[in-house]
Amino acid sequence: MAEEPTPQIEVPTRVERLHVDAAARRRKLMRRAGNALIAVSVLGLLAIVLYYVGTCAYTARQQGQLRDQLAVENPGLAEAAAGVAEEDFVTAAEAERQAQLEALKAAADAFDAQITGHKRKPIGRIVIPAIGVDVVMVEGDFEGASEAYLKAGPGHWPETPFPGQGGSFVASGHRTTWGAPFFKLNELEPGDEIELVMPYAIIRYTITRVMIVAPEDIQVVADQGEEQVSLVACHPIYSAKERIIAQGDMSSFVLIEPES
Repeated sequence: MAEEPTPQIEVPTRVERLHVDAAARRRKLMRRAGNALIAVSVLGLLAIVLYYVGTCAYTARQQGQLRDQLAVENPGLAEAAAGVAEEDFVTAAEAERQAQLEALKAAADAFDAQITGHKRKPIGRIVIPAIGVDVVMVEGDFEGASEAYLKAGPGHWPETPFPGQGGSFVASGHRTTWGAPFFKLNELEPGDEIELVMPYAIIRYTITRVMIVAPEDIQVVADQGEEQVSLVACHPIYSAKERIIAQGDMSSFVLIEPES
């Protein structure tokens, strides 16, 4: 009976073994690189989340302190504002408007003199019902081209007049981080209302336009000799490439009686 042939076992050559080993090492390195990239991405995302949460928490604390300070320095403001009825607001159609405007200007001038030199001081609230904003604003401080004061809340441009002084009141605010008070500024439309609650008056503005401009195009908020408000923020979201501006004309106001 014939013997069966012995099976031949192919032994890989040294070159073939080197190729196999190199491929295995490449796969191992790729797995490690992939895992490293995933880890870096997760850590990066975590860092971003912690940064935004941290800035918002900081601004929330600052807003609480500003509200307390505003209440202490103007103890009757909250009660006076709560007691204002719709019919108390002076509108353009009323015959007494000119006399009331003169009284408003006198009150604004007095407040301006009081605030001069007190940068980062809480000066009132910005209320925008359409986008759920009710935030304390501070007097701005542009010395040294710093905008650090915006970490606490929106800030009034100190070179622009206060409401009632016959010009354009301008305030800046963040759209991301630090509480993002102007995050939804792009959702505002003509006809929406902006209300400034100042220690001397509550002033309402009707939005006339929302525009996107280059950072250097500040002439759009220049004083036109009319009672206006301009709220300014960076645009688009997470970028400072442009500026978004919500601008409105004063529609009505009511004076807050000075505390005795």
